[in-house]
Amino acid sequence: MKSYFTARIEWITYENGGRRCMPPQGTRYCPLIRLYEKERCVEWSIDFICPDFNETDLIDFVFLAQEAPSGLVELNKEYDIFEGAKKVAKIRVFAYEQ
Repeated sequence: MKSYFTARIEWITYENGGRRCMPPQGTRYCPLIRLYEKERCVEWSIDFICPDFNETDLIDFVFLAQEAPSGLVELNKEYDIFEGAKKVAKIRVFAYEQ
């Protein structure tokens, strides 16, 4: 069963090593989220359609893989978002639904 999450995203500026620009509205975006499992970190792909980031910082995402450990996602906790090895954003999850 898929879990659906709502989060606020904060993009890292280009000057601080982030993306040159945010993905355009309507783009399907599938970055990696870094989760912590016991004493190690794991990364899984998430999937969301980009809103107009000039208007909102809210995203609704799902994990791409059915077997992703969605139970590791905790409400009100911050997670790093990556494109490959490059950290591009942070998200704070505040709602989920199964």
